[in-house]
Formats: sequence, structure tokens, C-alpha cells
Amino acid sequence: MLSKIISAAVHGIDAVPITVETDIAKGMPAMNIVGLGDLTVKEARERIRSAICNSGLEYPGGRITINMSPAGIRKRGSHFDLAMTMGILASSKQFFDRDIEEYGFIGELSLDGCVKQCNGILPMVTALRKKGLKNVILPKANREEASLVSGIRLLPVESITEVMNHFNLSCAIAPYSHDPLAFDLPSTTDTLLDFSDVKGQENIKRAITVAVAGGHSILMVGSPSTGKTMISERIPSIMPKMNRNEIIETTMIYSVAGLLSEGQPYICVRPFRQPHYRITAAGLLGGGAIPRPGEITLADKGVLFLDEIGEFDKNIIDTLRLPLEKKKISLVRKGETYLYPADFMLVAASNPCKCGYYGDAAHQCVCSPHEITRYQAKLTGPIIDRIDMHIRLLPVNYNELNCQTVESSKEMKEKIEFARKIQRNRYRDQSIVLNHQLDDHLIEKFAFLGLEQKKILEQAYEKYQLNPRTVLKVRKLARTVADLDGGGSIQTKHLAEALQYREKL
Repeated sequence: MLSKIISAAVHGIDAVPITVETDIAKGMPAMNIVGLGDLTVKEARERIRSAICNSGLEYPGGRITINMSPAGIRKRGSHFDLAMTMGILASSKQFFDRDIEEYGFIGELSLDGCVKQCNGILPMVTALRKKGLKNVILPKANREEASLVSGIRLLPVESITEVMNHFNLSCAIAPYSHDPLAFDLPSTTDTLLDFSDVKGQENIKRAITVAVAGGHSILMVGSPSTGKTMISERIPSIMPKMNRNEIIETTMIYSVAGLLSEGQPYICVRPFRQPHYRITAAGLLGGGAIPRPGEITLADKGVLFLDEIGEFDKNIIDTLRLPLEKKKISLVRKGETYLYPADFMLVAASNPCKCGYYGDAAHQCVCSPHEITRYQAKLTGPIIDRIDMHIRLLPVNYNELNCQTVESSKEMKEKIEFARKIQRNRYRDQSIVLNHQLDDHLIEKFAFLGLEQKKILEQAYEKYQLNPRTVLKVRKLARTVADLDGGGSIQTKHLAEALQYREKL
């Protein structure tokens, strides 16, 4: 008898529905799985056999053939176990399979028949809902993550026995209905680091406010202990709260990457990723033998912090050029294309030289002129030119350490939310959201300069040897500074501040 069971396969951070066809024919006992499954899928033979037998069910004799359709899509992972098991039990007529076409099945099996937690639940349940399925049977440990998807009934289980009882009408599975985003999520601001801890560097905190308000990337150069890392780690505390779509997209990424757990079923705080400078291209961009998101995707809707950017492999850093502009990364692996989002705010930090004290009045630099030139050459080139803001940090003096008036994350966040509200209203009929997304076509309309401002920009262009890309970035920055000042037209003071943020390092 032939049976058809619906499951799903993860592809990038999305998923596609998969039909698991099972046929049991007369012949020598064997199980063949076809349809471009990986080793994990093929190893399911032994898990399924033991799970069925240890659940008190009958493992059918004969030749079992399982086809996973469409055959042209690679199937990876152990989450097909439950679907293949139900296909075998349906083909051997061990339960009433009426209306089974309205069900999707996701879950890995242990040898005793328990249904175990698996990765990628959120995109798979989303794909099954889009296919029009009414129900999905999934691991109980994944129910909270799956609850982010509306429009499909969730039936969480812990064992095959529960599934069989449900279809044999002896004990129905209790649906799980809980939308965690329908209520206020637990506040996490208390656990985030606060800018009130940063003494001094008020000009840098202003620059960070501008960067976050407009979504601009930023490079900070300064001697050791000037606060580069301390400031960067506190940026998530001033970023606006994630909306529903951002939470779902970020949770999908972390689900596929296997970084969720029953204790943390979704991501509601903007990510902060700080990769080591020895990271590989696959670790940064994504990929590998089994494609998975890289650091730029894990930082989606959050911050990617590259500490000591000069120590990173230059070739690897240069690969960030396209993701910085397109906010996504396309990877090709074994003839298949995987598209991952990469909408992150880049924050980079560096010492001015190898020893770290070039230009520091309080410490003597021990680097030779050749070493200084060689090190600073790492802070040039196409990727650095694409970073919107270049800021120099100076050491904090003793009087600043004792200053009692310090701007907190709450105060900075209020300014940022004010500026972002202005941007949302301005771009409500456009395909962009923040000022950093302005292109050549929109810049004239939304970042218009008067005659006086144009003259100042022309003088700066000649004096500081700027290039057309830099001019565009200065205008975007001036637009953000003006938004923080109320959202009116760009004035001379706004342009002057924006030019300061393109300091020659």
C-alpha cells in the first residue's frame, strides 16, 4: 500500500514542503530511502526500526521504499524520522489515516520511540502553513518556538505512541495555542550594559547616537583602554525594540543554526556578535559542507562588532563589501543557491598602530615608521571606505572619570527613537526605512543641500580629497544629524558635524 506524508526541508533560513511517499511490497525485508537525502536521512533506517519495535508496534516485513519528493532538493537532518515512521505505519495499516493529508510531521526519533527536539522548526512550520496544512505534529520541546507561527494548529508530542493514539481516536493530542508576541515580552534591558558606565567620551557617545539613529556603520580608532570595546558592547542597549517581523526573522536564523533551546525558544533582543580575528570566510559569511548561517547573518537586525579589525585577514574583511551594501549574502554550494539575510550594523575598532600608542600624548609609541605605515595600510581600502563613520578616540582624563553628569542608555535611546520616528514618517511611501539606505536617486529629494551647504561640501571635497562615495555618506550623516535635531532641512551645523565623522585616520 502506498502512503503520502507531508514534512519539510530547510533551505537557507526558509523551508520547502516535502512529500514522503512510502510503499511496502513483497520481497526480502529491506528499506531503501531515495530522493537526495544526506547520510543523516539514510541512517534513519535503524532509528525507525528500533523506535517502532520499542513502542509496541509492528515493524512490517517486505521491501519498504521511501521516496522524498521533490527529488531535486537536498534533504538534510534527522527531523524526517517521524514522517517516514508514520508513512511506514500508514502503509502497513496500523492506524486510521483519514485526513492525514491535512497534517505535517516534524521530529527526530530516539530508539525508544520518543520524539526529540530538532533545528529549523520555525521555517518548516511556516512552510507547511503556506502549503495550506491545518495541523502539524512536532516535538513538544519545540512548541514555544513554533507558536510564533499563526494560522496552523500545533500538536506537540513526546512519543510515537501519542501520535498513534491520536489517529486511532483513543486519545487526541492537546493543541498548543500561545502567541508569545501577543503580550509584552519579559524586559531584558536590565541585563544589558548601560552607557552610564562610560565615563567621559561624550563626543563618541554622540557619534554612536548618530550611528544607531540612522543605521550607519562606524569605525573607532584609539589607543588601548580608551573604551572602544566598552562602548561597542553597550550599543544594543540603545537600539529600538525589535518588532514582530524582526523577532520572527532573527529566530528563524538562530533556529536553523541550532542556537535555540527550550529555555530560549525565540530571539527578542538584538544580537551582538563579536567574531575572533582568526575567523574563516565560511565562519563569517556562512557556508560549509552543510550550509549554515555565518556571523554576518547571526548579527542580522543587530550589531556585528569587529574588534581589532586590522588583525583580521584582509581578504576575508574585503568579502564584507557586498553584504554591507546589499544587506544579504548569496552562497552557492553543490549547485544550490542559499540566500541569507545580513542586515547588521557594522561596528569596527582598531588601534592606531601595532603597539597601540601612535599619537598618544601619554605613552610613547615603540613602532618604527615602517611598522606604523604597514599597520595603518590595513585601515584603508574599499571596505574601510564603505564604513560610514570614522572616529578617533582620545584617552580619558582624570576629571572626566569623576564627572557626575553622564548620559545613560535610556536618554540616548529616547533621542534615537525620536529620530527613527521621523525617518519612518518620511520614508513611509519608499522602499527604505533608515537614512543609511538612501541612494543616489533619493539623496537629492530627502537630503537636499542649500547653496551655503553645497559650498562648504565643495570646499571639504577639495581640502580633504574626498571621493563621490564619501560625499554621499556625508549627506546621509547630515540627514541623520538633522533628524536628531528635529527633522528639518539640513543646516550648516548639521553638515559640519557630519564632516567630523569622516575624520582622516
